Amino acid sequence: MLPAGKGGHIMYKVLIVDDEELDLKGMQTFIPWDSMGLEIVGAVHSGFDAYEILAREPVDILVTDVHMPSMSGLELAEKALELHERIRIIFVSGYQDFHYVKQALSLRAWDYVLKPMDDAELEQALRKLADQLDREKAALEAAPVQSSSAQTPSVQMPPTETPSAQKPPTDQEQSLPAAAPSKPSKNARLIAEVVQYVESRLHENITLKEVADAFAFSPNYLGALFKEETGINFSEHLIDRKMKIAGEMLRGTRLRIYEIADRVGYKYMPYFSRQFKETFGVTPNEYRRRE
Repeated sequence: MLPAGKGGHIMYKVLIVDDEELDLKGMQTFIPWDSMGLEIVGAVHSGFDAYEILAREPVDILVTDVHMPSMSGLELAEKALELHERIRIIFVSGYQDFHYVKQALSLRAWDYVLKPMDDAELEQALRKLADQLDREKAALEAAPVQSSSAQTPSVQMPPTETPSAQKPPTDQEQSLPAAAPSKPSKNARLIAEVVQYVESRLHENITLKEVADAFAFSPNYLGALFKEETGINFSEHLIDRKMKIAGEMLRGTRLRIYEIADRVGYKYMPYFSRQFKETFGVTPNEYRRRE
């Protein structure tokens, strides 16, 4: 059984790895590990030192820099997964290049936090991960009670659990690029919820950072997850939805163009007109006259 921390919370074991001394000390000092039910079992400067710890004791969460000498964080993550199949990984990196993020995705990374780090951003990712581990443990413990004659299933919980996950797909979700017939990816439900969240706020000047904050991810990582799942960038999806709604209002209402722009979150008319023309090939006035 996992040990309990303050307030009776389960203590999950965390290994942090960074070749930068200041970053390593900062993570140790400024993150409230114990209050989140997390216990640091090692804080080391190299992938090799981290691997030695991984080989001799169980670790639930690996927080590692990506770019380190001798053994990179990506290489370390691969080895960690070989030793501990269910380990969760958070990458911290000064590299925003999609190549690194894509590799992180292939390693089932929980999050990808950019340096220079905002302590609150890393804390938010860790807190959400600890909550997820609690839910998985509760599901595993409840499974035998639900069906004593069946084998305990392997629980692979999605990154988020909200009531919206039980709703049938909306028209907007169905408009996402169709995937080949196969079992849904582990991020399908998360991205469906992101789409629904965005859909409810199309009247606002919403940004990827705001959406990422709402789902407790870094903007860079959520953007990569969105593109991986849908095949398009978050910004492309957002603009497409806003412009389609604007087009519908131009056809079906007598609202002035500036009023329509405001209703899809644009306060600056020239910017709205430019994006509308890039989408439809004509200005809003021309579009309305043509219809």
